Amino acid sequence: MKNKIYYFTGTGNSMRAARIIADHLGDTEIISMRTEPKKESALDCDVVGFIFPVYHWTMPAHAVAYVESLEINPKAYVFAIAMPSFICGIACETLANILRKKHIRLSYGNLVYSVANYAIVYPPFPPAKIRVPATEKKLKAIAGDIKAHERRAYPRASKFIRRRRKKVMSPYLALQKYADNPFTISNACVSCGLCSRVCPCSNIELVEGKPTFRHHCANCMACVVSCPKRAIGYEIKGEDRALLNASSTRTPLVKIMGLPKNRKLYRNPYITAADLTKDRELFNG
Repeated sequence: MKNKIYYFTGTGNSMRAARIIADHLGDTEIISMRTEPKKESALDCDVVGFIFPVYHWTMPAHAVAYVESLEINPKAYVFAIAMPSFICGIACETLANILRKKHIRLSYGNLVYSVANYAIVYPPFPPAKIRVPATEKKLKAIAGDIKAHERRAYPRASKFIRRRRKKVMSPYLALQKYADNPFTISNACVSCGLCSRVCPCSNIELVEGKPTFRHHCANCMACVVSCPKRAIGYEIKGEDRALLNASSTRTPLVKIMGLPKNRKLYRNPYITAADLTKDRELFNG
């Protein structure tokens, strides 16, 4: 029996975390959550891990659907690493609840803060040169915990965050169906298709050589940060009025969404755009 780690990533943080832990464990396959879960069973695994960013103070919807459809050995040592920018919210609790319905215990849970990279609203922060070394150090310590099969209670949201989440995040969740409407493609596009290949939600397809968004976007920014020509922009125009009409004073970020041409972009410095196109890797140790 071997080990499998499933990750969801847009800009490489979760993929990097999976690689570090897999390298420590040995005999470990890391698998992107953009694969077909029914073909990636973990029934024969001793160790099963899940690594993901935090969106809207919870686990990404695509990752939730993936784990719900995945077969997992109920006797496995199961771990989770949530990678929020600042607030983890109910991310690990959401995963634990999915596993509980499968009669599986989450043996170990932890969080690792990463660079905030929501490019259509703000530049990356804190600076990668500060945050990334701290992230690397903590991931190596976590890898040691997991190799030793340590038990650790997963992070839970405080009562304050739990109360605030519905009020603060629900309006933005309601806008998700419009999330990719304002993406633009400039004449700089060379029809390389990289944006489609890095998208963890299979939300982009090339139509007559140009990227077309299919309206199940996670706003992970994978396409934006991976485009070699910076041809992908974000501009709310008149035809996106449905999005604007759905917003209110409860969704103030909508009013500043955009992607200036000079905005600094972030991708994990240990991960390339080519890496993001991979569905799986095997770490033999």
